[in-house]
Amino acid sequence: MLYQSDFELGPLALNVNDLELEVDFYQQALGLQLHQRSALTADLGLADEILIHLRQTDDRTSPSDAYGLYHFAIVLPRREDLGTLFRHFLREKIPLVGASDHGYSEAIYLEDPEGNGIEIYRDRPQEDWDIRADGRIVGITEAMDAQAVYDAGHEVKSYRMPRGSRMGHIHLSVASSQKSSHFYQEVLGLADKFSIPSASWLASGHYHHHLAVNEWGGQDLLKRTEKMKGLAYYTLVYKDIFAYQKAIRTAQKLGLEVTFQTNQAAFWDLDGIKTKLLLASSG
Repeated sequence: MLYQSDFELGPLALNVNDLELEVDFYQQALGLQLHQRSALTADLGLADEILIHLRQTDDRTSPSDAYGLYHFAIVLPRREDLGTLFRHFLREKIPLVGASDHGYSEAIYLEDPEGNGIEIYRDRPQEDWDIRADGRIVGITEAMDAQAVYDAGHEVKSYRMPRGSRMGHIHLSVASSQKSSHFYQEVLGLADKFSIPSASWLASGHYHHHLAVNEWGGQDLLKRTEKMKGLAYYTLVYKDIFAYQKAIRTAQKLGLEVTFQTNQAAFWDLDGIKTKLLLASSG
């Protein structure tokens, strides 16, 4: 269920130093399939969909030293799928950062070998979310019931991420969560679903969030540049050409630099983070 949004989240691109190590991680730890590989790039995802573009870079900036990705989040179709992946993580001794119950979802957190944050989660049924009269969707952060998630899963010999998994949301590290929240609401027409002084969770339509921003990294990180290690860009995929064109017009009216390719556009935010807009008819 995609909750009547203007867009879906498409692939994100990461600039990495050790392409071989990163490809192995995403195949072995997350069970993604390799679609394409060259000396400098690799595309991974499900059998019918690319989720991650990896690109070789010589830049050595640590992801934690610059604004950009806090984590990307892949949503699995069912709790059973999250449990099966959890069993795989434990069996293969893959280091985890944590696991949380957010009320609307259950989530497991980890990092790839170069420090890029990853969340894997499953959504609870929408009728179980804490949806307020004004449309806000209030989340919590409590310990995930690890035993219950584990028990919901199955043991598999060779893990593959299941069909129906998709990019669920992107969480960004920014200099000012308030400024970035206002920026993305204005440019992309997002709604503020939930905010605290240092972070905001934003969505199109009725989802809990497609995009989150936080300032937990501090006020003195580096502004992101195109070839910097870490997040290169993330993608919003539009099926409605009018919603796609509206986002572009809004960005231009705000004086943003917008670049174009066939059925694609891109702009940069206050911290140098690149958003790519894709019209689905481009394939």
